[in-house]
Amino acid sequence: MSLSRVWTILRKDLLDAIRDGRILAIIIVPIALGVMYSLIYPDEEPRPTADVVVVGSPSNTDAKRLSVALPRDVDRSLDLKVTYESDQEQARETVADDDADVAIVVPEGLVADAKAGRAPPLTTLVGPKASPTARAVIDLLPATVGKLADRPPAVQVAVRDVEPQSPSVVDELGLRNYFVLAAVVMTIGFIGLLATPIVLAEEIEKRTIEALLLAARGPEVLAAKALVGIVYSAVASAILLALTGVPIERPAIFVLGLLGMVISIVGFGLCLAYVFRSADKLNTWGWVIVMPVIVPGFVVGVDPPGWADAIFQAVPSGQGMRLMVDGALPEDVFGGVPLAILVFLVWGAGGLLLLSRLLQKRGS
Repeated sequence: MSLSRVWTILRKDLLDAIRDGRILAIIIVPIALGVMYSLIYPDEEPRPTADVVVVGSPSNTDAKRLSVALPRDVDRSLDLKVTYESDQEQARETVADDDADVAIVVPEGLVADAKAGRAPPLTTLVGPKASPTARAVIDLLPATVGKLADRPPAVQVAVRDVEPQSPSVVDELGLRNYFVLAAVVMTIGFIGLLATPIVLAEEIEKRTIEALLLAARGPEVLAAKALVGIVYSAVASAILLALTGVPIERPAIFVLGLLGMVISIVGFGLCLAYVFRSADKLNTWGWVIVMPVIVPGFVVGVDPPGWADAIFQAVPSGQGMRLMVDGALPEDVFGGVPLAILVFLVWGAGGLLLLSRLLQKRGS
């Protein structure tokens, strides 16, 4: 294989793609969407917030008074969303699912006992990774009860840790970062299944591919075409991640997922050019094909049904998103690196080998 011939073809295709407004739009649109996601979902709230569940029977007037007084007492420093729940077990599940920061179990006669100085226990349910805001709410409870009892705080707070349910990917990574990574999948899907195949399809349609195969061997032409998609995907992904500032805790796993997905999708996309043999047809039908590829990037983190999860794990975008999520976190949420590599090889190497065979036949 001649590297100089590969570089010549690669440079020509890169420049041609930049000059083509359709391809440039395909590359820019998902990057713009990723930046928009990062702006819609900011990293930090302007004020500390907490979701609080107050637990008490329907006839527990003290619990209802506390649910009204607590947000008012902390209004200067915290924003509280308070809901009322009569079932303690349901409140425990709400905290375990991370749908609430803290649950406050209010016993009957709380205020009367506080007035009498009997220091009744006030139980709070929190997760083992309770936020500082949740701890602040717990620390402020005695003062609020003291105000209701018209005397200095005479209540003790018993903190009970709640074992968490399996956290969702969105909870672990954050909504903003998750959607930015999904935009990376979209970017790679658009480049690999639309931009790169259009370049090859135009050459097939105009029969300029014949001239390339006379000047270079099939594998050299194939390598150059694949490198176009890989270069554009890598640069576009790097720009998107740099603009949004998504933290990457484990770069090796993240890069494995990113590059594996890029090579797989680009290899499959180049085969589409030979299937359609026309840039206009590919531009029309490519959008139908690209949707099943980019959808897994948006839904793998929302606990899909078992059959859907099996499908998502069988496509490179699903495996790529899983590895990128794991790489962005200190610990694995998905795992399964060997399976991901196998999926990348089946899609990427299979597509590239098939196209190489087609180019060799066409050049012979």
